[in-house]
Amino acid sequence: MNKKPDSKNVDEHPVFSALPQAQRERILSRSEVISIGRGETLFHEGDPARRIYRCESGQLKLYRLAPNGNEKIIALIQPGSTFAEATMFMEERNYPVNCEALKASRLVSYDADDCVEMLRQDTDSCFQLMAMFSRRLRQRLSDIEALSLQNATLRVANYLLQLRQQQDGADTLDLPTSKKHIAGLLALQPETLSRVFAQLQESGVIQVEARRVTILDPDRFQNIAYGLD
Repeated sequence: MNKKPDSKNVDEHPVFSALPQAQRERILSRSEVISIGRGETLFHEGDPARRIYRCESGQLKLYRLAPNGNEKIIALIQPGSTFAEATMFMEERNYPVNCEALKASRLVSYDADDCVEMLRQDTDSCFQLMAMFSRRLRQRLSDIEALSLQNATLRVANYLLQLRQQQDGADTLDLPTSKKHIAGLLALQPETLSRVFAQLQESGVIQVEARRVTILDPDRFQNIAYGLD
């Protein structure tokens, strides 16, 4: 059964938090909490984009399918992440990707049509949304550059470096998802990812135990990530 979210789900949203109280209450009145089981699809590529989302718990993947059936993971959605906002500004408002739950997930769903109407009336919120899109675009450009120009070791090292930054510079990292999905995100075959992990472990840079990676030589690890080793 769908439930109504509490106010913090609007107050903490990167865009909605800037809206006046009355508009936040309006968004809250038209939003709902939904649950989706592992392996279930939230939406398909081409579906009408009538809702936007914030992940409260669990994990989802955004992906596209190539004509040959191969899957390309576009993004992994973690708790606290918002997604599908860009569809509000598309001429044909359809989802450009598929979305599937990798874990049982709890989401807050917002009425995209109503949000568009309110953003038309609030220039500051529009600019804040554009700033968020700009940050995401820069990250996507960095990801594209990495996939285009970097070899497998550099891709893996850069991914771990980003993960380390997200986890407050810790030397022991918990992988947020399976190695299969990390390989898909990095456009690598799973066996290639395993081979890179093995090579880095044999060289004494990292230690891998299931889904935990410990950085044993931080200086050399950083050199590898920056292409200096």
